[in-house]
Amino acid sequence: MDTRYIVIADDLTGSNDTGIQFLKAGYDASVILDPSALSSVEGEGVVVVDTESRNIPASDAAACLKTVAEYLLPLRGKRVIYKKVDSTLRGNIAAETAVLRESLGFRATAFTPAYPGNKRTVREDLLLLDGVPVAETEMGRDPRKPVTTSSLKETLRGAGGPDVRNVTLAEIRGGAIPEILKAAGYSGSYSFDAETDGDLHLIVNGMCAALPPEEILWVGSAGLAEALVSGSRPALFVVGSMSPKSAMQARTLLQEKKIAPVLVNIRELLQDAPSEERRLSDAVSGLLRSGRSVLLASSLDDEQIEEGRSGNASENICRSLAAVVPSVLESARISGMFITGGEVAIWIVRALGAGGTDLEKEIEPGIPLVRLRGGRYHGLPVVTKAGAFGGERTMVECFTVLTDRK
Repeated sequence: MDTRYIVIADDLTGSNDTGIQFLKAGYDASVILDPSALSSVEGEGVVVVDTESRNIPASDAAACLKTVAEYLLPLRGKRVIYKKVDSTLRGNIAAETAVLRESLGFRATAFTPAYPGNKRTVREDLLLLDGVPVAETEMGRDPRKPVTTSSLKETLRGAGGPDVRNVTLAEIRGGAIPEILKAAGYSGSYSFDAETDGDLHLIVNGMCAALPPEEILWVGSAGLAEALVSGSRPALFVVGSMSPKSAMQARTLLQEKKIAPVLVNIRELLQDAPSEERRLSDAVSGLLRSGRSVLLASSLDDEQIEEGRSGNASENICRSLAAVVPSVLESARISGMFITGGEVAIWIVRALGAGGTDLEKEIEPGIPLVRLRGGRYHGLPVVTKAGAFGGERTMVECFTVLTDRK
């Protein structure tokens, strides 16, 4: 497993039901009661800290979280930090979140307690428990910590906290999250509507398309945690090689795997590259945001290959693919990328601002899995393949490697 997590929960049952989401995804997970034990968790995939702070005064909960934050500081940036909260908004959510945000310097906060499988949904900023605003249910009469508001924005902001931007279902399902963050300078506090597990996956994908997950303070119930850790991300395959073997491998991939083809119109590209690049970028981004892997190909059929071999088409294709890929990655989260064609590969790597690659393993003879080194997409898994390398199912095998990675 590549990504490691720290979860901070405010009671034992919440610690366990969130930790189990990571266990289901294949991680080792444990719950600790003493935050000082965080100093020795280097080899563990997921550690859940139970602070038992749900029913104590807000000032005491804040002091407790300050102690936890001191132990988290050495892990900041190395692990994804998840603040588990009650799915009915009980507890000291504003106070505890504020301490983590300020002590650890997170750029953005993503908050939703939605847990659709347990009938906790959010619409128009209101948490609904089986369709009823939560403050109007028995949770509003809790003898120890009654829920006084159903509003996510009010819950996260608390008394005098920073403004919270609620993101609607239409914005989430329309793939608007990356643009919302971009407009805000990739910072701020956000609450999210969510009615289905699919909405939770779109929230995770949208946030991670804008920022590395380690730069986000995730705040939610077990529902958001499950989406964060178990959601399979789509892969992007870029076929720029003019080799008939690569075209054959790409056709096999389309036959065997759920991957959507987006074909470069080479004639249009040579006549009006900016327009064709915008078309390709919009098509690929939309498919990836919907969770579908994409095959972006300039040489899938004989007509494309013939046109791609004419005149200066090859360099123009490389230039355009290198313009499309960074645009796509600004708005869509992927598990990794496959590139075939040596010229295309170096154009794309440079366009992504990488200074090179870190070698990880060989998938097939001469076909390595690497990670980008440096730049905004540092660590992104990439498979590179010379056009004529591999057998009929090479791209199928590479697809499995890229999409199975957590």
